[in-house]
Amino acid sequence: MLALEPLGLSANQWQFLSAPDKYVAASTHRTQALESTRRQFLTAHEILVRLNGSYRNEARRGVLLADDVGLGKTAVAALVAWVVASCGQGRVRILAPNDVVARRWVDELHSQVEPLQKLAPALNTRKNRVKRRMERLSAGSIQIANHSYAASKVKLTCDLLIIDEAHRAKGEGTGFSRALERQRKYARRVLILTATPFSIQLEELIRMLRLVGGEAARGPVRAFSRALNDLYSGNTAREHEGVAKSLALKAKAAVDALSSFVIRHSVDDLPLEQKWFGKREDWNIDVPRAREEEVELMLRMDRALRLAKTGGLFSSKATNDPRFHVGFRYFDCVTQDLTRETPRLPDPTRGLVVNQLRIIKGLRPEVRINSKMAAVAEGVISTIKEGDKVVLFCHHHATAQELTAYLASQVQELKARNLPGQSVWRMAWQEVLRPSEPSEERLRSTFIEWLCAELVRSQTWSWLPKASVSKSKLIESLSTSPARGDQNPETVANAAQRLFDALLQSKSSRAVLKEAAEYPERLAGRNGNARVLGVCLPSEREDEQSLFIQNQQPDTVISIFNSPFGPDVLVVTDKLSEGIDLHRYCRHLIHYELDSSPIRTVQRNGRVRRVNSWAAVTGKPVCLAYPALRGTRDYRLVQIMKKRVNSFSLLLGGVHDFDVEEIADMDEQWRNDVITAAKARLKAAGNALRCG
Repeated sequence: MLALEPLGLSANQWQFLSAPDKYVAASTHRTQALESTRRQFLTAHEILVRLNGSYRNEARRGVLLADDVGLGKTAVAALVAWVVASCGQGRVRILAPNDVVARRWVDELHSQVEPLQKLAPALNTRKNRVKRRMERLSAGSIQIANHSYAASKVKLTCDLLIIDEAHRAKGEGTGFSRALERQRKYARRVLILTATPFSIQLEELIRMLRLVGGEAARGPVRAFSRALNDLYSGNTAREHEGVAKSLALKAKAAVDALSSFVIRHSVDDLPLEQKWFGKREDWNIDVPRAREEEVELMLRMDRALRLAKTGGLFSSKATNDPRFHVGFRYFDCVTQDLTRETPRLPDPTRGLVVNQLRIIKGLRPEVRINSKMAAVAEGVISTIKEGDKVVLFCHHHATAQELTAYLASQVQELKARNLPGQSVWRMAWQEVLRPSEPSEERLRSTFIEWLCAELVRSQTWSWLPKASVSKSKLIESLSTSPARGDQNPETVANAAQRLFDALLQSKSSRAVLKEAAEYPERLAGRNGNARVLGVCLPSEREDEQSLFIQNQQPDTVISIFNSPFGPDVLVVTDKLSEGIDLHRYCRHLIHYELDSSPIRTVQRNGRVRRVNSWAAVTGKPVCLAYPALRGTRDYRLVQIMKKRVNSFSLLLGGVHDFDVEEIADMDEQWRNDVITAAKARLKAAGNALRCG
């Protein structure tokens, strides 16, 4: 490992971090929240002080930035990257989890160039110093690579290595974790970013602390880890007050040891910034109790699969699969598989399975749709009728496919009355949108055709004064009317221009625009009147093809969903639970299907509760729904998950995933009592990791 020599940075070179108000004024391309920018600048300053050893502080090999989801860790780290790369002609490498997040890093670094050129000209920030290609890293450059690059034979020699979404490296046996252990000796300093550093087992945190030179915190962290293990797997007959006191004492000792290496802020502990995030509240979607026929189908499938396993079939299939409780697409697939394979079973097992399948096939037509899915569809429909967008998260692709198809069948097409013809709209948009370079004029024409599609025209018409029939009136209305409601400061014209600019900035979106000239359906919302879109593995059913994106690069869909136009409902899997913004025009999120880890749920919520969210713009709360099908294991899983997510910040993120089959209700209530009793002490301990 390289010696811990000074980085050679002068504190005078980051004096601009003391002037967040000037930075906000200089940022002309995006809205900045002053309170959030001030906290981000303070955090960046503290990281630089620790890494460089300034103001008589001891230099640290690294820092772990563990701010809550949505607090702008990328912005903070980008500021640090520019200082390190510019001041001492340093070399910075950034490891992002995937291409989508890597492109977001490029956008963030580029967005800081203009204000930094005004506030800190000595830094000499330029966009061409941000490198996306995997090439030799020159002095003064910032290179963004994917996590997989760490496993290559290339030595990640640099002055600062930034690891984004680093919780993926917590597991000791993962390839990424092993690669970082090997590569860390080539980086002079390390900055780790993750909103969930303490998940599942605190032993995982110790492995990340090793990357930043925080071995000194190992003992207290392990003691707190044992206390958490005891909370989730220990004797629940003990008096909860004593357990709470012990837990709080060990938490404080762990925080004291971590304070030199870890910085952490929680959204709920930043009152001055609350208005920029919007309030949060539970969205209660009334799901009825599972019908007798539904429960019988699940029980009979469980029985049939257990018998099949006994007979040597489907050794890896879950008999009480969680997908059976939230939909029927996967259930039907398993029924088909079981029907096909049953003849291989020996007697008398074959006869017993055949009997179960006969009853299942007789019951199935009586049920048609899962009760939870039907109830959620009603909640979605009522929400989009009020002009809001909705994002729904699923854990499995089969569930996401079924939910997308069912929602699309229930959501009415959006058709406006007295809608001006396409030719009038086309001429108006030609006047409203800025002229493009000759090389981009074809892309601009394709985008205008998309704006003139039936769905987008109907949406836009609902936001305009109804006297906007002529071309001149339409141009005036587009230029002055707010998009999606009077509370929005963004006009329809500005929203369209911002969306077009965003599509041009992304290579994958530019490619989609080029393809859309010949294949219009490639642009979300262009194919007919589709108000529902699924971002998951596309369905193989021919009649559902238009409901799903047909590539694995969702940049275009994300940009459109972050505009007032296009699909009102997005059904996604956990691929979009990290590093993605979905908050610009959406404040409603439904956890239709849950992963067993509370960490995934926390990551999902952060997609819509972020700085400058739609909730903050409208003054309405972020609405989070955890619908549950009563009378099934789905209901029990959701109740436990909600309790553990609520305890996330209080336990410094130390919540375990779980198997709902193994948890007793009284045990979970005891844990809840312990957390409640320890709340004040734990919250005070966590605040010690904040800056300022």
